[in-house]
Amino acid sequence: MSDTPDVKSCTASEPADGASAPHTSLHYHFGMLLGVTDFETEQAYHRGKMWLHNAWLHREGVVWGFNVLADTANGEIRVTRGLALDRLGRELHLEADACLSVPAWFAAHREDPGFELVEAPDGTFTFDAHVVVRFKACLTRQVPALAEPCDHSSAATAYSREFETVEILLRPGLAPAREKPYRRLRLLLGVREPGRDPESGDLFAEDIAVLQAPRTLAQFRLLAALDEIDLEPPEPGEFPVTLANVTGVTLTRNSSALALSAATVDVGVRPTHVATSTIQELLTGSQLRSDGPRIVPNSIVIAEGPPASVILGLDQPLAPQSVTSDVFSLTAFNPATGWTDLVLDPPTLSDADSTVAMTFTGPLPAGALVRFIIRGSGTKPLLGADLAPFNHGQDYVHDQRN
Repeated sequence: MSDTPDVKSCTASEPADGASAPHTSLHYHFGMLLGVTDFETEQAYHRGKMWLHNAWLHREGVVWGFNVLADTANGEIRVTRGLALDRLGRELHLEADACLSVPAWFAAHREDPGFELVEAPDGTFTFDAHVVVRFKACLTRQVPALAEPCDHSSAATAYSREFETVEILLRPGLAPAREKPYRRLRLLLGVREPGRDPESGDLFAEDIAVLQAPRTLAQFRLLAALDEIDLEPPEPGEFPVTLANVTGVTLTRNSSALALSAATVDVGVRPTHVATSTIQELLTGSQLRSDGPRIVPNSIVIAEGPPASVILGLDQPLAPQSVTSDVFSLTAFNPATGWTDLVLDPPTLSDADSTVAMTFTGPLPAGALVRFIIRGSGTKPLLGADLAPFNHGQDYVHDQRN
């Protein structure tokens, strides 16, 4: 007999012995009498440890599968098999594809509170919805069992398996936005917009402080600590994982029945897990790919001549057509007169296209601060031979006092 039951045969949802107790374990000793509660405690301890790890170190998200498809020919929303984690760290596993009849679902839920839909004069209905998956555990596989004391029945059975599966639900409206954790770090790294006061429209002072803080390892550690302090266990409730938004769901009347004629699925709203090994490769790849030429340390020489000249060396060959006068600028600052532009002559390349030299109109003002800028940004940046922008696509500034 298979231990994997038909989901439809499940008789109970989330039975008591599916509980999590990650901080209480059995203390075995010789001659110990073990009962049902002891085995439940043993399972709850190991189950709880795993869920605790999943919830806090991985958080909710789809691991693989769980594609959502609109099957207009059959009038169904189809969800393929997959694996996900919910906010409590529970594994959501679906072994076979599941389908939902949209017309039948609509007939059952069109009067639900908050269900917003548009009804056209020809009897066509249009609305938005979203698909979620949530944890469900049920009891299965009945076997003979000893009767309870004083129970005079001649035979008794009990469920011998607890099967963990899922419920897949289609809900009206788009998936609600959820505040993501580590908001300070997200702002620091540019993956969250700063918040604004709803009345004044001003940026929150805390977010301004994050934006103005130096991007250092010490600052990262500080903000990580503050974000971690803010985290709290979730309140009791259901913990569905969003799989997709389904927009523009259109039901048209076919004779006396409704038929699904259109629906657009967006799986980009789901939280998704990326494997650790893949993350390692992605991060390593960003370091190994060509980031364009960079200045060889201490290679910039600004000399008064004659003739006055600038020479610089790069660690990679340059694209010759990108080495133009527009890429370079040379200015001098005198406390008495301010900034002065020094005119640079067209640059020349040598040493296998990795050394640039150019002359300029001198002499340099005595005691002036000289600033030499090489453009890695803008519309006409300096490029490497492989067309990668100079200096990671950023300008390079060299200052020296004359």
